[in-house]
Amino acid sequence: MTFVKTNSAEKTEILFGQHDVLEKWKQCAFNTRNEINIYADSGKSLETLGFKNYLEILRSLKGKGVKIRYITEISKSNLQFCKLLMNVISEFRHLDGINGAFGVTDEEFLATATLQDVTPVSHAIYSSARQLVEVQRHIFETLWNRSVLAERKLKEIEEGTEPEFFEVINDPQRSTAIITNLARIINNEALVLLPLSKSMVRLYKLGILRNLVESSEKSKVRIICPIDRENEGIVRFLRTNSNVSVLNGPEGSVGLLIVDNSKFFISEVHEETGTEFSKTLGYGLYSNSISVIQSIRLFFELLWKSDELSERLKDHERLQDEFINIASHEIKTPIQALLTYAELLQSEPTKNESYVDAIQRNALRLKLLTNNLLDLTKIQNKTLVIRKDRFDLSEVIYLLVEDFRNQTKSINSHYPVELSFVRHDPVFVRADKEKVAQIISNLIHNALKFTEKGIISITMKKEYDQVTVSVKDTGTGIDPDIMPNLFTKFATKHHSGTGVGLYISKNIAEAHGGRIWGTNNLHGKGATFAFTLPMHN
Repeated sequence: MTFVKTNSAEKTEILFGQHDVLEKWKQCAFNTRNEINIYADSGKSLETLGFKNYLEILRSLKGKGVKIRYITEISKSNLQFCKLLMNVISEFRHLDGINGAFGVTDEEFLATATLQDVTPVSHAIYSSARQLVEVQRHIFETLWNRSVLAERKLKEIEEGTEPEFFEVINDPQRSTAIITNLARIINNEALVLLPLSKSMVRLYKLGILRNLVESSEKSKVRIICPIDRENEGIVRFLRTNSNVSVLNGPEGSVGLLIVDNSKFFISEVHEETGTEFSKTLGYGLYSNSISVIQSIRLFFELLWKSDELSERLKDHERLQDEFINIASHEIKTPIQALLTYAELLQSEPTKNESYVDAIQRNALRLKLLTNNLLDLTKIQNKTLVIRKDRFDLSEVIYLLVEDFRNQTKSINSHYPVELSFVRHDPVFVRADKEKVAQIISNLIHNALKFTEKGIISITMKKEYDQVTVSVKDTGTGIDPDIMPNLFTKFATKHHSGTGVGLYISKNIAEAHGGRIWGTNNLHGKGATFAFTLPMHN
């Protein structure tokens, strides 16, 4: 052997021959007090030690409380070998392309210079020089951080899954190719975060959005992107002509694409002044690491929920503004009519029945609107009170229908809509008479509003424990856009009406233990609304 003396406590030497290498390895292991880090190839470098002896040495170190970290290249040929080592060593990792071996402890290191295909180990380098040991420890840390968990590599080999990879990319063309390919291979889900509205425009021009639209036919595609004049047309197209969900998000400097919870690409995006999408991309990271994907996905979901809530609040504010405008108009109209006809009555010496009818009609309209607005407030404040009395439901419906008939006749004696109700024998229920009348009035009022001509049929069906009241019209039917939110607040597309009548009717019906629903008629035009009341309350 060749010996190089550095000082009395440190030495560096080159070892020749299998025996000397083996003895020095045993000596280093025996001297280890706290930690030993081993970097070894798939097995060839250990053959001279005898695998049984090697395991015994590692078990001895573990018994002494020594921390052992191990890096090797796991393959099909050494799978069982590695599983035996993992029974002894808890911190065990895989790294591709390992040649030779070295071990570094607290104060020493031993490195072989033998390639995998050469047996036996012929020579090695040993040193206890502090600076050299520190360098070797730093090298091991670098390799350790690049390596992957042995359990993952074993799973990849045994289950045939794709190896885990991390690829740092500084080639914009390569980044663009990755994004394009990921958009094409979507099977289940794609999550997209775009930091600028121009990013969406660039993706559209590149054809990537087309791939996302095609994928949305069978997969779930969600996009978070700032929405402004640059891309509002594209967003409108995506929302109306595809299953892609788009939310308005904040501007940023990082873009993200996750595909099928299996691969992701994340990249910094520079201010987009160039004409080519690739020129806007900076450093990127492409990987299939499940743990990293789960972390990034959590961030995306939190951002999605935040933006979704923000959009709902904006929609709610918009609907409230529309409601206030419509409600103020609805209130002003009958009030102005009341004032006008009252002035006409005062100015004419004789009583004019048409003026009186008009005043009564607008007073009833104002009363219904006022009741609805008051009940809306009570429902919001959870102070709606139901006062139940026993009454004949058939009589209530009959009187309401007569009132509406008189109102329509006072408007036009040849009114093109006919109200039909066949009075039944008394049907007694125990309920809030005024509130039930309010439901029926709301349903008839809505039917008149959406029916230009034809018949509005009000029917009542008595069953064993409940009674069903139905209002069927021959009008325009229920708008498909309104149908999902039919009984929510402010759900209306009509030029008149506040959109709260059905919401209030639903709350009143449910407060009585009943229910309410609406459907378009299967045969013919129009819609049917119905509600139930329990017969015994």
